[in-house]
This record gives sequence, C-alpha cells and structure tokens, in this order.
Amino acid sequence: MTSRPNIALIGTGGTIAGSAASPTSATRYTPGSLGVDAILAAIPELSERYTFNTMQAFQLGSYDVTPNHWLELLQLVESSLSDPTVHAAVITHGTDSLEETACFLHLTVQSTKPVIVIGAMRPATAYSADGPTNIIDACTVAAHKAAMGRGTMVVMNGRVHSALLVTKRHVSSVEAFDSGFEGALGEVADSALRWFRPVHRVTPLKLLPDALLPRVDLMSAYAGADDVAIKAFVAAGAKAIVHAGLGNGNAPPGVRDSLKRLREHGVWLGRCSRWIPGSITRNSGMFQDDELSIITAKGLQAHKLRIAMMVAIAKGLSPTECQNWLDSFWEQ
Repeated sequence: MTSRPNIALIGTGGTIAGSAASPTSATRYTPGSLGVDAILAAIPELSERYTFNTMQAFQLGSYDVTPNHWLELLQLVESSLSDPTVHAAVITHGTDSLEETACFLHLTVQSTKPVIVIGAMRPATAYSADGPTNIIDACTVAAHKAAMGRGTMVVMNGRVHSALLVTKRHVSSVEAFDSGFEGALGEVADSALRWFRPVHRVTPLKLLPDALLPRVDLMSAYAGADDVAIKAFVAAGAKAIVHAGLGNGNAPPGVRDSLKRLREHGVWLGRCSRWIPGSITRNSGMFQDDELSIITAKGLQAHKLRIAMMVAIAKGLSPTECQNWLDSFWEQ
C-alpha cells in the first residue's frame, strides 16, 4: 500500500482564513480570523489523501507582512523540508503581498522540494469561498513528482504560476493572478495536473538564520518627478533604490542625475519599467548601466527586483555578482 504524501501546511492568515458577519459578504470581512487547522478541518477529504504537519507561522492580513516575516517563514519552511518524510510545503497567505512572499522564498529556499503559496479572493465563510479549491489544487501540485525542482509556485484559480512572474492584477476577482506574456506553468482540474512549460528556476541564495534584510526602497517615475524621494531614501539609510522608470526604464529629468550619483553614496540602483511587461534595454542611451554599476533584471517587476536586491545585498554579493545572478534567472 502506497503511503500518503506528507505535506507541511503552514498558515499565515489572509483572506483564505477570513471571516465575515454574513456568508453573502465576499469583500467585507476580517482576514486571518481562522487558524490553519480550522481551514483544513473544513475539507475532510484531504486527510484521506494526505498526511499534514500543520503550523501557524503568524496570523495576519498580508498587508501587515514585513521582510522580517519572510525570514521567519523561510526558517520554518527550511526546517519542515529538511524532514525526509515531508514531500512539500503549502503556505496559506493573504493575496495583497502573496507574490512578494512567494518570490522571496523562490530566491532563498535551498530544498528542491516544492513550495506552494496559496490564498483566496473570498473569505472562508462566504458561500462562494475559493479557498478550499485552492488548497485541494495546491496539494495536488505539491504531491506531483514533476513539481520537484521547480522552486516556489503559486496555485490560484486552477492555475500554477512561477513565483518569479506571477502578479495580482485584480482587486477582487477569483481570476486575480496571472503570469503575463509567459503564462502559467500549468493547470489543475479535478485533482489532475497538466504542465505547460518549464519554470525559470533560479539558484537560490542561502541566507544564514541571523541574516538581516537591508532597506531597499522603490520609487515610481511620473511626469515632472523630482529627487525629493531619492534624497529621503538615502537619508533614511537605504542600501539600494529600485527605480520603476517610464517606458524602457527611462527617468524624468528631475531625477536622472540623482539616480546616476547614487553610487557616490554607496547606494545601489536597480532599474526597470513602470508596471508594463518586457525587458528593458541595458546600457541604453540614457543610462550606461555597466559603467554606473546599475542593476537591471529583464522580466522582473519592480517589487520583485527589490526583493532580489535585498537578498543579494544580505548575501554579500557585489553589484556585478548580483547582475550575473539575475541574468541567470532567464536561462532555461
């Protein structure tokens, strides 16, 4: 008789653990009201298919999650996956910052076992709650033999996404998450999984248990922007700034010179495009990135470039080493 897959189920709160005054309410509720054991108890069939080690890392709305929570979660995931009897980790999370937590884990978890991050767009008490299906689908992915070596993935609304590319694109729809032009990694339906393509698997950087993530700030370009924010970030002790630029990563004239002088203050600069997909041109007419030790990241969005730079600085990489690491993300 084949033993049931053993899954570490880690709760962090969010809408998937949310409770509303009425089952007809899908947008007015208190996130993180239920513990992970209560979420699991609502789906008794799962305990017939899998064995679970349940843990409550924290119980928050994900708008309250900080980088310190990421570090705490990383240690819990690493500890869980070091158990040879555990097949994978599934993490329940609020959707506001789900993609950031997933990206951080994708860049740092050393195990090749699957890490699945899931959430819900409707609270657990709603008639139309999507959390139970997402948990069932996540377990299907977690137990699949081809999920090994794919790093951290996000499973929402029947789709499997790479943590590197997935983003939330709608405030309340159950179809809120997608992976842009490159698309999902696969789909789940009735506990059956079909893969579409390989994942962009990175070489994760190992952080020590006492690692500290540096301050890295993010600023968006807009018409008429000046350098007030840049000066404030530098004064606050930022180790790096990510500039989400116009179009091809361009900067308005009011910030251009200040961005180029950041390295004089010992501050790294990361450069990407504002909200739109696509890889920006390195060493463009406006910025000589190699000469100024500027970091660019091809397909990474601004908030994920920020996370990657935080991890690289915490690991002690140089800007050149960081750039080489980022470039390797897109090699198949």
